[in-house]
Amino acid sequence: MVQPAPSVPVAPQPPVIVPPRVLPQLSDEQRSQLRAFLDTAAANGIAPSETSSAAPDRQDDNALITAALDYAKALHSGRLALGDFQNNWGLRPAAYDPWPAFTDAVAQDRLEAWFASLPPPYAGYDTLKKALATYRAIDKAGGWPLVPEGPSLGLGATGDRVTALRERLAIEDSTVSKTGDKLDDALAAAVQRAQKRYGLEPNGIVGKDTLAALNVPAHDRVRQIEANMERWRWLPAELPQHRVQVNIAAAVLTVFDADKPVTSMRAVTGRPGDETPMLSSEIHSIVFNPPWNVPNSIATKELWPKERAHKGYLAAHGFKVIGTGPTARLQQSPKKSALGKVKFDFDNPYGVYLHDTPTQGTFDRYSRLASHGCVRLAHPVDLAKLALQGSEQWTPDAIDAALKKGDTVRARLDDPIAVFLFYWTAYASADGRVSFLGDPYGWDAVLADRIEAGANRAKQMVATR
Repeated sequence: MVQPAPSVPVAPQPPVIVPPRVLPQLSDEQRSQLRAFLDTAAANGIAPSETSSAAPDRQDDNALITAALDYAKALHSGRLALGDFQNNWGLRPAAYDPWPAFTDAVAQDRLEAWFASLPPPYAGYDTLKKALATYRAIDKAGGWPLVPEGPSLGLGATGDRVTALRERLAIEDSTVSKTGDKLDDALAAAVQRAQKRYGLEPNGIVGKDTLAALNVPAHDRVRQIEANMERWRWLPAELPQHRVQVNIAAAVLTVFDADKPVTSMRAVTGRPGDETPMLSSEIHSIVFNPPWNVPNSIATKELWPKERAHKGYLAAHGFKVIGTGPTARLQQSPKKSALGKVKFDFDNPYGVYLHDTPTQGTFDRYSRLASHGCVRLAHPVDLAKLALQGSEQWTPDAIDAALKKGDTVRARLDDPIAVFLFYWTAYASADGRVSFLGDPYGWDAVLADRIEAGANRAKQMVATR
């Protein structure tokens, strides 16, 4: 019997001693600048209580600097602790310590420039910041009236509910007349504008879904804006100029070239329960005529039960069993693949990708959350040709030939393309119009609640010091 080797005693290591940070000396002007900086917290959707209990007018430099650093970190990289991120929130802010840049700004007397560098440098954030001020004012003034429940309101409808509809729409749409109890052409057009902003079918009829969107309280819209502003803080300081973006909530893909949108298309994203995760990665290859390697969860939940109920279902739909026993899996042939003719691969821990689909009818819907988590594309061949533009091997004709031949083949990109899957449910245009989509995954509410819980924990910690 081989005897284990004797253990070698390990000498204890001395503890790592981190020298205390020495607070910089502030001038009176710098103290005023820090107080003014703290005053911008609310405008950025961050309550002063979330950064520190120190009031801006305190003369205590330690409290003032602590509050400024807390706020700087929250403004730059968000307020959510890493432990509060859901698993499928794969977009995470990079670690950020404001201390080095802060002390340098104090030493060089460049605090205002440092302040300006902290918020997300994106127009999408800036427009939401303006929208936040608008909707907070609406909320403070009492919000908007509810449109009473009842039958759908269409062109020609009259009565008190139409009057309430006018008053409700006029708060967000200044072109709407508040007087009149008839749903005329002008009011129907206003309903259509609102429906477009809510991601609903713009038919001009106030049905169940439109009524529900109109009756969301103004305070909830404020929380929705704040949640989306928070997500902007999770992004890198600079997005790649050439990238593919998917708004999961809107089910829309947009391609950016030189940081400008060049094309977009409808998509189908994950249904609630099979959520498409937020993430960032790089498309490294495109598979033409891909087979579908069915995830075990889908095979167990959906496909095997169909085979048991209808013998021969799997074979009729192009599935074959690979392997035996507990490791057996299903694969669907390229000719009948649920992935269609094109698949875009990018590394991620969720096993999701962009792909074609033989089921095209879903793209005609306004609500397109229907996949198992991957992103289906309305025009995948167009995206493939755009991604492979400039390739000597994969010309548009070569792509068409490969698709027609039907063999599975992988085209690797010489230059991988950045891909981002976002969850934007509130966004504003330059003219101030705000679009509010539904919160299909409930992520806005979860994020807002966790931010508030974190703020309460911070307040309790400060109170016990």
